[in-house]
Amino acid sequence: MSSQSDLDFDNDLASFLPKQKETVSWLDKGMKYVLYGGALGGGKSRFLRWYAVRFLLNCYYRWGFKNVNVMLACEDYPSLKDRQLQKISIEFPAWLGRSHVDHRDYGRCFILEKCFGSGVICFRNLDDPSKYASAEFAAILVDELTKNDYETFNFLRTRLRWAGIADQDCKFIGATNPGSVGHAWVKQLWIDRDFPREFYQELDYRPLFHFVPSRADDNPYLDQAYWSMLNTLPERMRKAFRDGNWDLFVGQAFTEWRQAYHIIKPLPHVPENLQHYMTFDWGFGAPFSLGWWFVDNDGRLVRFHEWYGWTGQPNTGTRMADSEIAEGILKREERWGIAGRKIERLAGPDCFSKRPDYKGGGQGPSTADVFREYGIYIKPGDPDRKHKIKAFHERLRIRNEEELPMMVVTEECKHFIRTIPTLVQAENDIEDIDTDSEDHVYDEACHIVMEKDPRKDKTGDLDPEGMVA
Repeated sequence: MSSQSDLDFDNDLASFLPKQKETVSWLDKGMKYVLYGGALGGGKSRFLRWYAVRFLLNCYYRWGFKNVNVMLACEDYPSLKDRQLQKISIEFPAWLGRSHVDHRDYGRCFILEKCFGSGVICFRNLDDPSKYASAEFAAILVDELTKNDYETFNFLRTRLRWAGIADQDCKFIGATNPGSVGHAWVKQLWIDRDFPREFYQELDYRPLFHFVPSRADDNPYLDQAYWSMLNTLPERMRKAFRDGNWDLFVGQAFTEWRQAYHIIKPLPHVPENLQHYMTFDWGFGAPFSLGWWFVDNDGRLVRFHEWYGWTGQPNTGTRMADSEIAEGILKREERWGIAGRKIERLAGPDCFSKRPDYKGGGQGPSTADVFREYGIYIKPGDPDRKHKIKAFHERLRIRNEEELPMMVVTEECKHFIRTIPTLVQAENDIEDIDTDSEDHVYDEACHIVMEKDPRKDKTGDLDPEGMVA
């Protein structure tokens, strides 16, 4: 064992690449939540399994802790098998420890030899994270973090603790490519550093988050054939896969989006002589979304204000009553100087259904009924999911680089700007949006897109001859 104990772990055993060593250094400096990722081929999965070993050895040699547990997880078992289990059987030397298919205490795991502290890498899949409600881990490492939703991340944070190890020394590490259902919340926390209040209200966790970007050229072991494949991809895919661009990713629903074209400066005043609209997507436990628009003389949709009912947590609503929302609408329109103007108001069909009376006694009034009491009259928008995504694409399309597209938003519409570019296609239907993503602004904005769809005939029905291919 003497020759093994003389090994330099980072260089001789784990063979960490420079970017991986940078990630290790940030963890050693005290970062608690670290994201490593971006491009394909950066060695993200390999880094996770070898850092798990490094962490367990550190627990033993630095603090004297034995039998420490860490979680190494993927979104489902097939992914866990392909990305981690098969590789570990090849990479980990026999003298380091032993793999167990179904250990009586730890399930599927890898246990280090006693001379290394008997630390345990517990292999887990996250198809149902609640299975681990009573478990504790000193470190949690998630492969392809964006394959998971924000609720999974929050649940895993509650499992991140170990007796005797300081909270800051218990690590959460995500490795991932851009894209998929979790793209928006991962980008929000690590790339944009836009944190919900609970991350700094009592104890400020913001300084404990760090992102280390990876690119394909960080890995010198990629062969020329792999590089050739990356370089032959279409430009947007190439930027995502090769360069790790978080604004472009595979599965992105609206690849037409360009900040330079779709975002305009705030308006000093809203023109009075143009047609005004308000669009509404109801939400309670999930966010509600409101947008205010006008249609310019060229038929362009201009979103000039919005109100997004969230707590600051992705996809989490404020649970406001309909009466509170109605009061908020009137106050905002007064503040913006558009109170009293003729505004056509469009809303989803659920706003016209009777809602349960939570005080008892059967059904209560619909959202439309409540709004009407405040002088706010809404009418149903067109909810056709198949047609509205086509109409949305058409509005975003840049027809001429010298002109604005036919839908633009002001800089003040931060949630449109935040969520629309991060929406992903439904896994089994490219003609729809993945409804697990934060799609409330999209659903709301589609009401005006469908209302002003030039493909509709005078009756409001879609004209088959006017359909966009």
